[in-house]
Amino acid sequence: MLNPFNNNKNRSISQLFLGIGLFMFLLGCTTKDKHAEGEKLAQSYCASCHLFPDPTLLPRRVWGEKILPNMGLQIGMAHGPIYSYGNPEANKNLNPIMPQEDWDKIVHYYLNESENSIPKYPIQDQEHSTLFEPHIYAVDSLPIITMISYDEKSKNLFLGDGSTSRLLTLDMDGDVLSTEKLDSPPVKIIYKDSLQYLLTIGVLSPSDEPKGKLRIGDNLIEELTRPVDFLIEDINLDGYDDIFVCSYGNNIGDFSWFENLGNGTYTKRLIYTMSGAIKVEIANMDADEENEIVVLFAQEHELIMIFDYENNSFVGKKAFQFQPAFGSVDFQLSDMNGDGLKDIIIGNGDNSDLSIVLKNFHGVRVLLNKGNKEFSEDYFLPIHGVSKIVAEDFDLDGDTDILSVSNFGDFTDPKFRSVQFLSNEGGLNFISKYIKGLPDFRWQTIDVSDYDNDGDKDVFLGAFKLNLGPRESHVSDTTKISWVKLENKIK
Repeated sequence: MLNPFNNNKNRSISQLFLGIGLFMFLLGCTTKDKHAEGEKLAQSYCASCHLFPDPTLLPRRVWGEKILPNMGLQIGMAHGPIYSYGNPEANKNLNPIMPQEDWDKIVHYYLNESENSIPKYPIQDQEHSTLFEPHIYAVDSLPIITMISYDEKSKNLFLGDGSTSRLLTLDMDGDVLSTEKLDSPPVKIIYKDSLQYLLTIGVLSPSDEPKGKLRIGDNLIEELTRPVDFLIEDINLDGYDDIFVCSYGNNIGDFSWFENLGNGTYTKRLIYTMSGAIKVEIANMDADEENEIVVLFAQEHELIMIFDYENNSFVGKKAFQFQPAFGSVDFQLSDMNGDGLKDIIIGNGDNSDLSIVLKNFHGVRVLLNKGNKEFSEDYFLPIHGVSKIVAEDFDLDGDTDILSVSNFGDFTDPKFRSVQFLSNEGGLNFISKYIKGLPDFRWQTIDVSDYDNDGDKDVFLGAFKLNLGPRESHVSDTTKISWVKLENKIK
């Protein structure tokens, strides 16, 4: 006969375990539901300003210590479930855009769905290229070259000295011919119709102060917010060269048209108000007969816009967008597949803001033009910390090669190359090669020109020796390099 007390005891134990199981199931469902709610809220709130960032893009520590606290302040949240900001009085004027409980769900979602680390891509051995012969120069050991530009008419090289805000003019032997002291570091120079166009950034470090200037002969456009690029084009065909300026800024910025009124004055007309405007080009990007203006916006926007000019105004269309941590820095336009349409070659690699960690999604990409200003990513080569790219037929075999340079590279890995020549073998098949005799260093600026008039394209590189970004990107303090001339030896 069964003992009724044992039955009651067994029933009680079964009920206890059933209760615990039910509790754990409900807890799991609650956590899962909370994460689902957090993802939905992130896609709603975060994606309203930029592309939705997947939690697996960055390590958990970066999300918790840098990204989420900074983003919280941007949207008016004074604290999160894992952090708070010092003096509560300093946050009295914040205007939150969501309830605190919603923000807590977003924070929990990113912290629970991210990993402790992100995988590093395996760096492959490369063969060396004999296409270029490097000539290395040190000008007073200048560590920060903000601009390097070769002028074919004067046959002089112009360097921007970021540490002392000087414009240096050099000959091809590396001798300094002249120096000019400026208000701030120069970032671009163009000579056109006997006029010198010289752009100075105002403040080199992240800033929203309108201290940048564009000097056009004796005229001056002032109060630019950290400008980094410009384009000269008579867009309205009135016989006067207008100017398009990328004001990068930091939290604020814009892309603007400065209409030339013909009497030495310019009127600013805003085209797109957004921080991070970093590069502008003009080309025919579709099947019509008109040129379009292509602009890259970096920062958290990571956006390529194409603008049509119609009836004295601009209509823009988003061509492509990356997630906020992609660090877009540069692009070139070239027909990479022979279909008659300009494609976009883009470099991603900026790495000195909030998410300072080596990223396996940095590198060089080819976005093929599908028509109607639509693009698809058809090629990607991972390269840490790309800072500039150039696309040219360097080896004169009839297709477009790519040269990339890195500022935020992995210099702890002996296989990493901070300058890579991507030799186009056809069909978007590239072989990456390093340049023999060129040391791995931090590079930020680049220019291309046939300085020796032998029919092939030579390259000029400017060093940027500031140990910012990931610790793997730091280089020796004893290396003395200012700029490099890569002489093309194909001819």
